[in-house]
Amino acid sequence: MILNVIKDGEYTSYNNITKNANKEELEENTNEKVQLKRIKQLLNESELRYVSANVKQLLGITKKDDPNCFKKPQHIVRKVVKPGEKFRVILYIRLSVEDGDLENGDVSGSIKNQLLYLLDECEKRDWLVVGIFCEEDISGVDDNRPEWLKSIRFAEVGNTEIVLCKSQSRFTRSMEMVEKYLHKCFPEWNVRFLGLVDNSDTAVAENKKSRQINGLVNEWYVEDTSKNTRATLNSMMKNGEFVGSFAPYGYIIDPKDKHHLIPDLEVRPVIQLMAGMLSHGKSMKTVINVLMAKRILTPADYKDAKGIKVRRREHIKCIRYEVEEGETLKSIAKKFYVTVEEIKEESNLKTNKISKGDILIIPHRQKWTSQMIKNIVTDETQIGSLVQGRTERTSFKNKKPIPKPRSEWIIVPHCHEANLDLETFNTVNALFQQNTKTRGQKNGELPLFSKKLYCSCCGKPFYKNNSNVKNGKREYLICRGNTPANGHICDNRDSIALEELKSYVLNCIQDKINNYYNLSKLNKEYYLQNIYSNIENDIKNLEKQKSKIESDIQNKKNILVQLYADKVNGTLDISEFNIIKESNSLQISQLEDRLIDINEEINNLMIDKEKQLDKEKLFEQYKDIKELNKVVLDAFISKIEIGKLNKETSERPIKIKWNLYAS
Repeated sequence: MILNVIKDGEYTSYNNITKNANKEELEENTNEKVQLKRIKQLLNESELRYVSANVKQLLGITKKDDPNCFKKPQHIVRKVVKPGEKFRVILYIRLSVEDGDLENGDVSGSIKNQLLYLLDECEKRDWLVVGIFCEEDISGVDDNRPEWLKSIRFAEVGNTEIVLCKSQSRFTRSMEMVEKYLHKCFPEWNVRFLGLVDNSDTAVAENKKSRQINGLVNEWYVEDTSKNTRATLNSMMKNGEFVGSFAPYGYIIDPKDKHHLIPDLEVRPVIQLMAGMLSHGKSMKTVINVLMAKRILTPADYKDAKGIKVRRREHIKCIRYEVEEGETLKSIAKKFYVTVEEIKEESNLKTNKISKGDILIIPHRQKWTSQMIKNIVTDETQIGSLVQGRTERTSFKNKKPIPKPRSEWIIVPHCHEANLDLETFNTVNALFQQNTKTRGQKNGELPLFSKKLYCSCCGKPFYKNNSNVKNGKREYLICRGNTPANGHICDNRDSIALEELKSYVLNCIQDKINNYYNLSKLNKEYYLQNIYSNIENDIKNLEKQKSKIESDIQNKKNILVQLYADKVNGTLDISEFNIIKESNSLQISQLEDRLIDINEEINNLMIDKEKQLDKEKLFEQYKDIKELNKVVLDAFISKIEIGKLNKETSERPIKIKWNLYAS
């Protein structure tokens, strides 16, 4: 019986001893740098009420934060600083790429530089530092910065008289927040804001306009940077360059080129196993059971095992489990897809003997889901195409990604080595085209005609049923529109024997194959040559269009560069510049959209060509077919429609829709 789960950061061992703790003790400060020593000299740790965790670790501060520093008292009394008393000040430090802080990757150095700069100012003015709030790699336009919100709360509840930053842009790059806090809330709370570099000081009424101008300039800077970054990324994606932070499952980022993917040879067999089982008629449940039994890690757990840190909603580390009657370590290990040794190690057990009521700590292994598997095997990345631009952000202020329709995705074929062959990929994708769910049979395989058989009268699927006869059971198929749950809406009420339908479909497939081989050699060659030449001609024409469009885009970008030069030189006035710039930018955008369409058309033509090549292989493979199975059925047929039985002739129409490469 599961008692509770243990997430990351909570104790896990049975004897309450934390295993593999990652508490790194700071070394003794015998050889500290002069800069770090100076910071410690300027800080009075006993007066600090709150310090961000990253600063604590950097400076070796062990003092705990005041638990009441963010609590709002019932009646806030704003302190009036009397002569001889010190002003209480909090420091807000922010590091980001947009400000050039993280270019060399020296985060701690950047924090110390800002910290020392602010502390020196506090010493000159004899101010008392009571709080340090620090954030890394975050934009100043983001209004949900955790430490920033804490600093505002700290000021709101009356714990400081001054908020000190390196500059106004470090505090915020949003004009809305400048007006809200610097010009409204801070004066109400009797709090002064000070930005040292740009002389932003709310105590000086005369520089309010300069603060507002700075706020606008800072916001415009982020907006322009966002637009330029987005345009650059879109251009890279359209050119088949990978721009993501993490490679899709089955791939890793090429160490020699961060914009190129190479197959992850560790998980390639896993992807091929999943796709192979599905394409051979195995149910999703069977695939999941095999993956779990083989102890194959899910994508998220695999990233964790490789040390790739990805945000996860919830990461369960272990499970506390109470042993029930008759259970053994082996049975429990099998139940949770772990080994006996792992349970013994985590629970600190010396033997395999357990009794009812014992408490065990079981390492948690994330379970595979059908959605995980579907996302992997239906991702075109697995056949060498680069699929990007699936989401977008509505504004540089809104960080929430919005899904885009598939027609707007950027898909560039043949960018990297494939993990799946095209035939297997197409077969598996066809299984997911229908929205209906299919339950596997007891043998773990899908029913032969699952997602293939439909009524031509009402469109409902046919389902299998059994009836008792003298010689055992008779399997038959009947329209689901005749069930009470569907209100008996269909009058196609006569069933068809399963064996009868299997025999009919097998004969039709055999006829298709025989008809192909009955063609004369000349006719077959003419047929194939005609198909290939048409496809090749279409691809060549599209490639020419693509080359011309890419050249036009580059020319128009060169024109934009010249426009900026003319504007700077005074050859163009601002109105003329804006008109030409907007026209050129619009044309570039339209050309880039056409480029996406052309790449998709080329990709579809390549797929069609592969399917025609598969036709020869398919007919050769099943030339002597004697028995119908799901693999054969899926390869040749996309849909079968069963019509209404004619009572007089005892015949019923059966319409077969063939796959392209079997037509």
